[in-house]
Amino acid sequence: MPKKMNRLRSISDGKLKDDEKIMQKILIFGNVGYENGEVCGAAAYVAAGLVKLGFCASVFARIEKKDEENIRAFFLKNGIDEGNLFTDEYKLCDEGISAVFVTGDFVADSFGMTLIMENSDKYRGLEIPIIFDPGISRKNIGEIADSLNEIARISTVFVPSSEDAIELCGMTDAEKIAEHYLKLGAHKVVVTLDKQGAFYKSRVECGSAPAFRADKVVDTTGAGGAFAAGLISGIAEELPLGEAVVRANACGCMAIQHEGFYMPDNALLREYMLTHRFVVEGCKDY
Repeated sequence: MPKKMNRLRSISDGKLKDDEKIMQKILIFGNVGYENGEVCGAAAYVAAGLVKLGFCASVFARIEKKDEENIRAFFLKNGIDEGNLFTDEYKLCDEGISAVFVTGDFVADSFGMTLIMENSDKYRGLEIPIIFDPGISRKNIGEIADSLNEIARISTVFVPSSEDAIELCGMTDAEKIAEHYLKLGAHKVVVTLDKQGAFYKSRVECGSAPAFRADKVVDTTGAGGAFAAGLISGIAEELPLGEAVVRANACGCMAIQHEGFYMPDNALLREYMLTHRFVVEGCKDY
């Protein structure tokens, strides 16, 4: 059974607080909107997934005033903390967090880029992991490759897809991609490989985590958010990187077997991981 952290860091005083029962809090930096009657933006769905896994999730996002009621209703329904949503002025509430997740769309403009760079030293100084996915909710990432590579450099865990890496560093081999970003400054790298699972590497771990076999494929659109939630949860619990990636793969595979965004709770996730096998040659079911 995964170990649980029982010491959470307080940003306000820089000290560790002991509390075995306190729920871990993940701070997510992303964009959230409301279109065609639905909340949009991966940050909201990653947060909802983390809540299903037993975490407190807070999303830092500027939202349109006209969308505020609907977005806050979604957050309330899914148990997501609303304290970092804002329409104009903001105050970043990051006390007690155990991990930070940054989406590519958040750092696509100068506001997001500046905010992350200004706070990165504080988080790293308190050993709070910064997990960065440059492509989630982001198209044409090559247009801001320099900015994304700068965030990758200061990340604890950098999570590009193989397609992202072509735009960001011109490489296609997963291990070479990982080596490149480790040399650049990232502590750990996870390269997602679609149906083939993911490759991971750190200074002490290196390996491939195959995809799980899907019993059926219904909707692939929520797989990225589910994968991210699974990975973040593993990183926050201080699992070995390989174990965190296996968990993330399981969450992504479960997601594609349901309509819309789906995220299992811990009991369903454990059962699935025990009863389903890997597909070493790559998932051929979709």
